[in-house]
Amino acid sequence: MSPGSTEPSAMTSSYLEKALQIKQRSWQRRHARYRADLPVKARVLRAEGYVEIMGRCSDVGHGGMGIVLTEEVPSGEVLSLEFQLPNRTEASVVRAIVRYRKGFTHGVEFLGLSAEQQEMISAFCKGLAAIG
Repeated sequence: MSPGSTEPSAMTSSYLEKALQIKQRSWQRRHARYRADLPVKARVLRAEGYVEIMGRCSDVGHGGMGIVLTEEVPSGEVLSLEFQLPNRTEASVVRAIVRYRKGFTHGVEFLGLSAEQQEMISAFCKGLAAIG
């Protein structure tokens, strides 16, 4: 090995550690998720007009929710979601975008929540079990 060169195994090890740290950071969620089981009504705009799709929420967090719908909705599609939290007398209606889909399972991100909606979701999440 010539003077000033770095041993390949040391470079590779350091590079791999850094790459792993970056990958782990990219997979971290911005918001904790909490187990929930709520009926959800989704409305999506299609060529024939608004279509109502029924589903169930499996988890919720400050940034969105996991839902299983009776139809597949493509990633990037914007939905209107209606659901009623147990601690509320009125149903909540929020806008969300589909960020993940695998079959009928969808991960959605809430869009433009009001301060009242954020507080309502926060209060609901306080009584739920966090998901790893």
